[in-house]
Amino acid sequence: MKHILRIQLEHKQDVIRDIEISSNKSLEDLHYTIIKSLELNKNEMASFYMTNEELELLQEIPLFKIDDKDTSMLEMSKIKISSAFPNMDSQLIYVYDFLKMWRFLISYNQEIENTSKTTEINNNVGVMPEEAPEIIFQADEEMHSINDIDEDLNDNFEEFNESEY
Repeated sequence: MKHILRIQLEHKQDVIRDIEISSNKSLEDLHYTIIKSLELNKNEMASFYMTNEELELLQEIPLFKIDDKDTSMLEMSKIKISSAFPNMDSQLIYVYDFLKMWRFLISYNQEIENTSKTTEINNNVGVMPEEAPEIIFQADEEMHSINDIDEDLNDNFEEFNESEY
């Protein structure tokens, strides 16, 4: 059994890959297939994230665990494709290169009867852009408003210090 997964870059340019991969392969295998298909640097860190319907990042699935004592986190090599994508509407977010924050939506498109062990790239649309898009996280927006409040408080404090007693 094979899964056909669509990988879409979050960017204004269309960058799409459809990957046909055995259901028994791991997310680590998918990670390296994505790296190869997009001609990315294999030495950068990356993680998959489980999501909800609103595509909020929930559980991280890293390439490898940093803390061996943390038993709540599974690494990519321990999770099979069939477990990560149990239903046709299953999706993961893939974040590559934590400095540039390339983000990809991985969606489960189709299951096919194919006993071949080889992983194939069936659809190849677009090339990776030079620059990663600027991604504004919700926490960043909240931080911005907190910074605005701090500036207002500082302005008021300066006015208070300048007034005569």
